[in-house]
Amino acid sequence: MGGCNLGGPPGHVGGRRPGQRPSDRQGGDDVPIDEDTAVEALYNQHAGTVYRYVYRRVLDRQVADELTNDVFRIAWQNLRKARSVDLPWLIGTAKNLVLNEVRARGRRARLSARLHDDAVTDSSVPGHDGVRDRVHEVLATMREQDRDILMLAYWDGFRGAELAAVLDCPAATAASRLFRARKAFARLAPPELVGHEIVMDGGRR
Repeated sequence: MGGCNLGGPPGHVGGRRPGQRPSDRQGGDDVPIDEDTAVEALYNQHAGTVYRYVYRRVLDRQVADELTNDVFRIAWQNLRKARSVDLPWLIGTAKNLVLNEVRARGRRARLSARLHDDAVTDSSVPGHDGVRDRVHEVLATMREQDRDILMLAYWDGFRGAELAAVLDCPAATAASRLFRARKAFARLAPPELVGHEIVMDGGRR
């Protein structure tokens, strides 16, 4: 499957090339146009969010492209089976694919080592790059559950009901877990990182 095109429909989702009408397909594919239309609508609306979710966790644009396309390929397959697909479902699928990637390639250990080597250590008031690296270092030391909810809330922008839907738990439980994760981060992070704008927006400029 080709790279993720955030500005248009997925490259080959549903077995259709960009610009190809359903009537132009060759072979016996009898998938109704409704499913193709639905997955393209999902892609146009949520591909950017899914891509950013994946990229922040793998830090590799090519891998993020591939996994994002995989998410929407799986979404298309689910739509063929008349299963419901929404943003929380897409994020949940992306999370599973990212976990598989991390386990298969040992990415988390290598990432932690690289961030440690690159971290800015000679300034008490580091620039954006140094702060971002130090935030990643702190996150790498946290429990996966705490790290995940912090990234979902502050980097991916999921709050309230959406956050609860992604986590598949009641809103009150999600709020409690987020509160505990914030306290855990505050305990582990240097004082100058707690509440820093980069912590809140994931390092975007």
